[in-house]
Amino acid sequence: MPIKKANFKKLSPAQFTMLSFVALSFIGTLMLMLPISNTNHHWRDFVSAFFMSVSSVCVTGLAVVDIGKEFSLFGQFVTLILMQVGGLSYMTMTTIFLYMLGKKISYSDSKIFDLSNNSDGKIDFTGFVIKIGLFTLIIETFGFLTMLYTSVEHSGLGKGIFAAIFHSVSAFCNAGLSLYTDSLCSFRDNYFYLAMFSLLPIIGGLGYTVLNELWVKFISKKTKARHALSLHTRVSIKVTFTLLLVGILTQSLLIYFMGDLFTEFRSHFDNISLASFQSIASRSSGFNSIPLNDLGDASLIFLIVWMFIGACPGGTGGGIKVTTLAVIAVMMWSSLRETGDTKLFNRAVPDIVKQRSVVVFISTVAGILFATFLINILEIGKSQRFIEQLFEVTSAFTTVGLSTGITGDLSNSSLIILCICMIIGRPGPLLFLMALIPEDSCKRIRYSEEAILIG
Repeated sequence: MPIKKANFKKLSPAQFTMLSFVALSFIGTLMLMLPISNTNHHWRDFVSAFFMSVSSVCVTGLAVVDIGKEFSLFGQFVTLILMQVGGLSYMTMTTIFLYMLGKKISYSDSKIFDLSNNSDGKIDFTGFVIKIGLFTLIIETFGFLTMLYTSVEHSGLGKGIFAAIFHSVSAFCNAGLSLYTDSLCSFRDNYFYLAMFSLLPIIGGLGYTVLNELWVKFISKKTKARHALSLHTRVSIKVTFTLLLVGILTQSLLIYFMGDLFTEFRSHFDNISLASFQSIASRSSGFNSIPLNDLGDASLIFLIVWMFIGACPGGTGGGIKVTTLAVIAVMMWSSLRETGDTKLFNRAVPDIVKQRSVVVFISTVAGILFATFLINILEIGKSQRFIEQLFEVTSAFTTVGLSTGITGDLSNSSLIILCICMIIGRPGPLLFLMALIPEDSCKRIRYSEEAILIG
C-alpha cells in the first residue's frame, strides 16, 4: 500500500488530470454496461458503453446510442452526472467536495486544480470554487425553467421535467447530448427554445474566469473600485462575439447560395435563425436543428474550421480556444510587419504564451489529421466520404459532438480512436503533451542563437 501511495504522489499535475478523465470514463463505462442502465435489461457491449461514457465525460456529444430510447432512466441519470462532472472538470468537482467537507487542499492538489481549469497562475480556489458552484446552479436553473414548458409539452410532465434538467446541463456544459432522437430538428421552428440552446453554451463557453471577472466588475456589491477587465477576459469576449457575427453571416450566405437544400424553410428569417443556431452550435455545443448530411461541402468545411477554433479557456467548450487563435493571428501580423512585440490591446504577449499557442495549434492539426488518416484506412470499402470522416474526427478532438451521421456506421476500432481523440481534446493537447514529459526533464539551459531560412 505505501508503494502505491508513493507512486501516486510522483504523478505530475498534468498526469493526474489526464488519468482522472480516463478513470472517470471507465467508471461510467461500467455503470452504462449494467442491465439497469438499458431499457432491454441486458448487459451493454463494452465499446458502445465506453464510447458513450467518454463522450459524456469529455462533454463531446457524439453518440452511438439513442439515449432517450436505449438508456433507462438510470442510464440517462448516469449520463447526466458524467456530463456535469466532465463539464466542471474532475478536479473542480473534487475541490468542491473537499471544501464542503472542510478539508484542506495541498499545494500539489492546487496545481492540479489550476491545470484542470486551464489557468497558468495560481487560483484562489476557496472563493473561486464557491462561485463556480453558484454560477453553475444559477445558470442551469435558469436553463431548466426556460426549457420546462416546451419539454413538458413535448414529453409529458414526468419525462418533461427530467428532459429540461438533462438538456439544461447538456447545453451549459456544451455536451450536445440529447434525449431526442433527432437532436433538436423537431424544434427548429421553436425560436425561443433554440435560443436557450444557443445562450447556455455561449455562457458556458466563456469560461469561469471570464464569468468571475464580469461578476466582480458589474454585479458584486463588495467591489468598491471597478477594476479594468484582464487581457484574457477582453480578448475572450471580443473574439467570441466577433466569431459569432462572422459565423452567422457566413453560414447565412452559404445557406442562401445553396438554398435548394433547404426548400422547406419558408422565409429569410428561418434561414438566418438556422444559420445563427448552427454557427453557435459548431463552436462547441454540438446540437443540430437540421440533419448535417444535408449540408454541402462548403458548409461542412466552414463548420470544421469553427469546431477547430472552439470556445474560451477554462470553460466547458473545446477547440484550440479563441485566445489561441488571437495570439496566433497577432503573431503572424507582427512577424509580417517585423515588429518586436506581439501585442493585444496594447499589452505584449509573453513568449511562453506564444510558444504554447503554437504547440496547441500544431498538435491539434497533427492529431486530427493522423486520426482521420487511421480511420480512413480502417473504413476502406464503406460509402463514407473523406470530408465526413474529417468532420467526425474534428468534432471528437475538439469535443463538439456534431456529426454527419456516420458515427453508428464506424467500426469498433474507429470508435476507440474517436474516444482517444475526445480524451486528449477535453483537457487539451497541451496538457496531454505535458503529461508525457517528466517534470524533472525540463532543464533551463540557454544555447547560442543562429538563424535558419524559412518560408
